[in-house]
Amino acid sequence: MVLETAANIAQIMTAIVAVVASAYYWRDQRRKRIKMEEYLKAEKKDNPNRHIHTTLHLMANIGLTEDEILRASFRSRHIKRLVHVNRDTSLADDLLFEYQD
Repeated sequence: MVLETAANIAQIMTAIVAVVASAYYWRDQRRKRIKMEEYLKAEKKDNPNRHIHTTLHLMANIGLTEDEILRASFRSRHIKRLVHVNRDTSLADDLLFEYQD
């Protein structure tokens, strides 16, 4: 009887922990996307001629990793991804990010 009760409690606690962890993950992803959108939007407003930024620039200025920047850009309706092409090799060598209304 005690073992059965303990198993039921463990099962309930596992579900609760999973829901809390999931909520934390989605909130964190949303926060990072909004942080990147706000930075790019402000950059576009403050300097319309230089509002397209590389991954390295974003990593240095908003403190996200390359993976977090890519995830945020794919989740956002406002962040446009562009490809920079090397003039010498005609191959893509960097991703550029731009805010789009």
